[in-house]
Amino acid sequence: MKTLKNPNDGLISPLPIREFFLENGLQLLVLEDHSAPVIAVQVWYRVGSRNEVTGLTGVSHLLEHMMFKGTQKLKPEEYSEILKRYGGSENAFTSNDVTAYFSALASSKLEEVLALEADRMVNLAFDEREFQAEREVVKEERRLGENNPSRQIFEDLEALAYKAHPYRIPVIGWMSDLENFTRDDLIRHYRTYYAPNNAFLIVVGDVEAESVLKLAKSYFGPIPGGVDPPRIRTREPEQTGERRAVIRREAFLPMVVMAYHIPEYSHPHASALKVLAQILTRGKASRLYKTLVYHNQIATSIGASAEDRIDPGLFGVTCNLQRGRNPEEAEVAIYQELERLQEEPVTDLELEKAVNQAVSAFLFGQESMLGQAFFIGRYNSLGSYHDVNRYVEKIQAVTRETVLEVAKRYFTQENRSVVTLIPFSPKGRSLPLQG
Repeated sequence: MKTLKNPNDGLISPLPIREFFLENGLQLLVLEDHSAPVIAVQVWYRVGSRNEVTGLTGVSHLLEHMMFKGTQKLKPEEYSEILKRYGGSENAFTSNDVTAYFSALASSKLEEVLALEADRMVNLAFDEREFQAEREVVKEERRLGENNPSRQIFEDLEALAYKAHPYRIPVIGWMSDLENFTRDDLIRHYRTYYAPNNAFLIVVGDVEAESVLKLAKSYFGPIPGGVDPPRIRTREPEQTGERRAVIRREAFLPMVVMAYHIPEYSHPHASALKVLAQILTRGKASRLYKTLVYHNQIATSIGASAEDRIDPGLFGVTCNLQRGRNPEEAEVAIYQELERLQEEPVTDLELEKAVNQAVSAFLFGQESMLGQAFFIGRYNSLGSYHDVNRYVEKIQAVTRETVLEVAKRYFTQENRSVVTLIPFSPKGRSLPLQG
């Protein structure tokens, strides 16, 4: 793979990403890498649960499933079978903000895979039997999630933290909506959001950029650009008081999850919040790990993350407690550490370590062509693919003073939502907790 560090000066070399636009609005991003005769091809659509409304939740995710169920030219699952014959792999995902389709295969099959992706961008079959069958598959996914306490608690946390914004909608959708929306609803969603002007194509690997552009024009160029999709107008109102929920259900161990509202990805504080998450929970020397896991043995594990989202997201803390430990003592310990962050700057050593950890994770994630394509797609969906080459600079620019500022601003009681899981045995008795 491409060397990301310049051995002459120790600096990180920018990825030479080429950008093109087709007349129909499709954005094409190409990164040439001739180290191996393979390619990663991804098509990202700017649609996710964020774009859904009550009554149609889960429609983006179900549409993702239908993208593998045949077109006017291909039979159900034939797309996947063709990729396997080529020796490639493929998959897809739906998130709050986007839906993406990705494949990795020999570079000699570039034209074939672009033809397949262009075909299903515009020619899905929407066979009624396939729709009904795939709806049952997604409903079963929904049931499995409802039976998983750790998945359910995060769904409840988002529903608690967001009052107005569609980020409160689970990506998989609500069961009643999955049971009731129709094939015609799915087709309308497809025709609204699956169009060249609402998508971008990424090709990374053993290719020539101009040749990729020529093929993209040949296969995607004839597809007409659509009307610009509806814009998301709802902004989450400022939270003015702590929100709480308690869940009692069958589970092995108690959990506490909490979330603080933070700005969107493009905000200047985003990088400092990422570094702050590293300081709190990355590694055995991190603040929350030392306090809750190592010293006091309140928790079996603890993690923190600052979400990257198009609209304002959440800074989450997840604490899995030791059997018999009380969620209240875990909360007290967490709040004490968050308050300590607000009283004095972190040490130079802590900051340096956290920055290095964030940069290392970013670079290691790009060791494969597929990984590079994912990073390009992620940042392009959030703002601009240029941010792939700006990430390290932004992280390294974080200061002790900035970390202190964001801790004071966002880690307040009024800005906090908390969900506690109290486990009980199959007989319905709550498991004893230490006071």
